[in-house]
Formats: sequence, structure tokens, C-alpha cells
Amino acid sequence: MKWTKPFLAISIRSKIIILCIISSLVPLVLIASFTFIYLSKAIEHKFSDTTTNLLSSINWNIQTFVNDVEGISKLMLSSRDVQSFLTYNKDNSKEIYRLQTVTRDFAINMTNNKSYIRYLYVGSPQRELIVTNQWDALTNDNIYGAVTHSQWYSQVDDIQGRGIWLNSDEFHILKTPDLLLYGKRLNNLDTLEPIGLMIISIDRRVFDDMFRDINKPANGNLLILEQGRVIYYNAQTGTQNPLNEQDLKAISALPDKGTQIQTIDGEQYVITFDTNASTKWKVVSMIPYNSINSEIAFIRNLTIGLTLVAFLLAAGGAFLISDRITKQLTLLTSVAWKAARREEIEGIHFKEKDEIGRIGNQFIRIFRNNSELTDKLMEAKLKEKEAELIALQSHINPHFLYNTLNSVYMMAEKIGAKNISKMVMSLSNIFKLSLNNGEYITTVGNEIEQVKNYLEIQNIRYYGKFDVEIDLEPGIEKVSMLKLLIQPLVENAIYHGIELKEDKGSIFIRGRMNESELLFEVEDDGVGFDPTIARPRGYALKNIQERIQLHYGQEYGIYVDSSPGVGTKVKLVIGIMK
Repeated sequence: MKWTKPFLAISIRSKIIILCIISSLVPLVLIASFTFIYLSKAIEHKFSDTTTNLLSSINWNIQTFVNDVEGISKLMLSSRDVQSFLTYNKDNSKEIYRLQTVTRDFAINMTNNKSYIRYLYVGSPQRELIVTNQWDALTNDNIYGAVTHSQWYSQVDDIQGRGIWLNSDEFHILKTPDLLLYGKRLNNLDTLEPIGLMIISIDRRVFDDMFRDINKPANGNLLILEQGRVIYYNAQTGTQNPLNEQDLKAISALPDKGTQIQTIDGEQYVITFDTNASTKWKVVSMIPYNSINSEIAFIRNLTIGLTLVAFLLAAGGAFLISDRITKQLTLLTSVAWKAARREEIEGIHFKEKDEIGRIGNQFIRIFRNNSELTDKLMEAKLKEKEAELIALQSHINPHFLYNTLNSVYMMAEKIGAKNISKMVMSLSNIFKLSLNNGEYITTVGNEIEQVKNYLEIQNIRYYGKFDVEIDLEPGIEKVSMLKLLIQPLVENAIYHGIELKEDKGSIFIRGRMNESELLFEVEDDGVGFDPTIARPRGYALKNIQERIQLHYGQEYGIYVDSSPGVGTKVKLVIGIMK
């Protein structure tokens, strides 16, 4: 491709640097992108989950508080003294005073145990009682009459004895406005007819105490809305009502539960909200979107910074690696040029910390070994030429000796020296078979014939000191084998076995053949030796063993078995030549 030509034309060092940078930059960019997206989503989910858990905790606290207030109302309703105080209609001031005192004590006990109660009011058409935790003037002498003529009372009356949380903006029992009111109609325990009214006013401190141990959202607002009115806020805005009317209506119109992003007073907020099932109060968390975005921006900047650092480290590593690789390659190129010109490679050594260094040193070793082998080959060729010259010069000597021995044999026959003629003839035959026309391969028949000639000479020398028995498998004579393998074994049998024996001895020579092997045995009944003390020695046996293994393989060779006073048996195993 055309666009690859400029890349292929640059140096290896530049290619390595470019490839390293690209191979590191692409994964880094992908990893950084996915990491940023993942962490951004994780931060958003963390804020959402944290806020949702916060609102659930607040909702649970509100429900606990509501259950507590309802429990107080049930205690007031179930009190016979309170029932009697509200319904007693006789003109007995002493009894009325007693009932009022008992009711007041009971109410005081309720309010003292619950610090968040501003006041507790019970009233009926006959009489009424209010107990306050905070000293404040009443707004009306006939509280019951004022309450029963309000729309607020009609809501209490409509639900027939169940409690209701009410907005106190319509009227005030005390001059200080109430935060929250809990109202409930009191019914007769026996007839279930309405007998009066109970009102519990809640102080703001209930929410301060409720949220004291809850981790509020950082840089955010926490609101509680009741019927479109803010009944609690976390005071971080520094105003009584942190929302304008339009924003308050928008938040009040939100569903019962969820998370949305809205613009409040020109700033984006993440709004998470939940509604209490009993009171219908809406708990709202407002976190500026910049708070979340600042963490995301920090993650983004951190990711970019780490990516740049990793890229710079990768680029630096690419430069170092390319320098190291190309330095070794340059040195290897220089060695290759010297090897091509057959120059001496001295003083060059590669650092074997990487593959190139190991290859370079191996190349130098191979080059030096090849140089040595070349020198030895040249030397061997010179010696071969010298050996050919010597063989040519001495070629006449064997024929001269052979002809001379024949002449001696003829002279011995003429004068009737039978032993001399036998020895000369046997020696002549040995000499002829040893020459074998210059070949190192002979037949089993020729090898045995040479052994017979040798034994005949030795028997004359030793005056018939031993007998010889040769047993060959029929047809084995024509099988090829290396020459001069059996004769040295027979010679050892004579010199190391029979010669040392006092009386006459015997030598047995056997030859067998199977599908893949030739097996020869040379056995004598000479003096023998102990294999555990002495080992068979001599150049002849070593030479035979090396020749056999060199030509036939390591699985073939000679095996010696001997016993003192019994004799020695040598087995010779070779392969069959094809």
C-alpha cells in the first residue's frame, strides 16, 4: 500500500519508537475514556444513592416521630380523667377542679417527656385546658369556639376521630405562629360520640434533633414541605424560605418519589424527593449540580494527567528500548560484515540480557567454530594428500614382501623343511588376506581363513600347545563384515590364557547368525581371571570396540566373561551388512 512506503523506508529505531507510541497511546486513550465515563456514572450514582438513603433515613425518622405523636393522642383519648374533664356537666366546682388538675398533670407529663411539643390543648363546649412548654400569651379566651368556627376544624371533624396534620396559618392559639399542628376529635369511649378536640403544636426543634445525627448533603439544601409550605429547611441559605413562590410550586408539583435536575433561581440542582405516606410531607434534597460536576471535572483532569504521565513514560521507554535494540543490531550487523569478509572477530561481546545479545554471542561462537573447522578441514586435506603420496610410494612394499615369502616357501619345500614352509605359507596367506585389495570390508570366510593361518603359525611356535575347534553356521561364510575383528581376540586367548597354562589347552571359535546380527564366540580354557578384580585391558580390545561401534552402532560390541582356572569367553556381536 502507498501509505506504508514512507513507514517502511525509515530506520528500525524510528519504526520501534512509532509502534511503541501508537501501541501504548491507543490503549491509554481507550482506558482513560472508559475510566472517565465509568467514574462519572459512578459519582452520579453515588450522589443519587447517598441522597436516596438520606431521604429514606429522614422518612423513617419522620414516621417514628408521627407514630410517637399519634401514641400521645391515643393516651389522651384513652384517659378516663380526660374524658370526665371534657364531659362533666354538674355544678360541682370541687370536682371540676379535681378533674382539671388531674388532666393538667397528665398533659404536663406528656409535654415534659416530649420536648418538641410547644403546647397540648384539649377542649370541649363545657371547658378547655392548654399546657405549654414555652410561655406565651393566648390569642383568644375561648379557644374552642374560635377553632370550631374555622375551616381547619371541619377537616378534623370530617375524618371522625382520626388524627390529621394541619396548616396553622388560618388561626393561632398562641401569639407566636405554630410550625405544625396535629389535630384530633375526641370521642366518648363508650358511645363514640364526639366530646371535644385535641391539638398538639410541634416545635421546630423536633427536626433539628431528628436530623442532628444524619449526614446532610454537602453544599445542598434539605427541605420538608407540607401542603406547599416549607416547614423545615437546613438553614444553609440563611433565609426563612429558600425558595421563591414559583420554584416552591414547581417542587410541590413533583411526584411522590424520584430524582430530577431542575433550574432553581438560575442555578441547576439535582433534586431528590420522597413523600411520607402518613403525613404527605415531601422531603426534598437540593444539591447544586456544580458540586457533582466538580468531582467529575476532578476525575477528568486526573484521568488526563495520568494518561499524559503514562504516555510520557511509554514514550521514554520506547526511546530506551529502541536505543538498546538498535545498538545491539548495529553491532550484530558489523559482526556479520566481518564474518562475510572472513576477518577476525576479536574484542566484540554482546550483553546477553535479551535475545539479540544471546543471538549475537551465539553467532560469534558459531563463526569461530566454523573457522576452526575450516582450518582443521584444510589441515586434514593436506594430510590426506600426504597419506596418498606415502601410500603410492609404499605400494610396492606389500607385493615385494608377498613375492619374497613365496620364494622362501619354494626354497623350504625343496630342502624338505615342512614346518618352515607351513609357517611361510600361512604368513603369506595372512599378509594377502590383510591387504584385501585395500578394502576394509571382508567376508566371514576370509576372516576365519586368516584366523586359521594365524593359529597354524602359533601352533608351530608353541609346539602344538593347544587344539583348535571352529564351528560355523552353514552359509555364514559369505556374509560381509569388518576385517581383523576375530584374529585379535584369538591372539588374546593365546597370550593371556593358553600361554600361561602349564598343560595343553583348547580354543573354540563359534559363529552364528540371526535376522539382524552376527554372533562370534572365542573361548579358551586357559588360566582366566577374576572380573571383579581385574578388567580386560589392551589396545586390541579397545580398538575393536571403537571400530564396531563406529561402523555398526553403539548397541554392538564385545563382551568378556572369565573365571580363574576355568578360562575366558569373549562374545563379539555385530550387525549384518546390506
